[in-house]
Amino acid sequence: MDILVEQGYAALGEQRICMRAGVSRGALRHHYPQGRYDLLPNVVESLLDDEATRMASLGPLSAKERLYLMLYGLMAMPHRQVSVAILEIWMAARGDAKLARCTKSIFDDVLTRLFGHAPGQPADAEELALRCLLHGATLHRFSSDYNSETLQQSVRWMLDRLDPPPKVDELLAAWLESAVKAEPALA
Repeated sequence: MDILVEQGYAALGEQRICMRAGVSRGALRHHYPQGRYDLLPNVVESLLDDEATRMASLGPLSAKERLYLMLYGLMAMPHRQVSVAILEIWMAARGDAKLARCTKSIFDDVLTRLFGHAPGQPADAEELALRCLLHGATLHRFSSDYNSETLQQSVRWMLDRLDPPPKVDELLAAWLESAVKAEPALA
């Protein structure tokens, strides 16, 4: 995940993966015969499982509650890597047909697993706007003028103008605590 976040999909060569993981190329190919095309679907699946488990631990949540929690989490922890890694693979799949085939079913399930939508249930206008804000703020990390404090201020500015569901306030501490457990470097 670190290579994806730090250098992007294009830099994700087997040699770099092996060096970072401290394994031989043979060991990588033993476990992932098609290299990145076996590895990345597993990475995405694992990251989504972790995020979905964290959401489920908070009890039943609406799509809006989930999105507000994610946005408040981004504001509190702009250096969190999970969302960046997932989006990096998602964007890479747009230009890599083989990766797209390997990850399609996983990404097709994101709306249900992360955002709580039943299959075929469209997001309402507010939910879609919140998702656009979440994705845009996450991707802003790659901008030449990225500054984590400015990002936090801009997300705060936007959230101050919105009316989050009441349940979000009571769940936020547990959501942030679970994020720190998932990525101890954030503590």
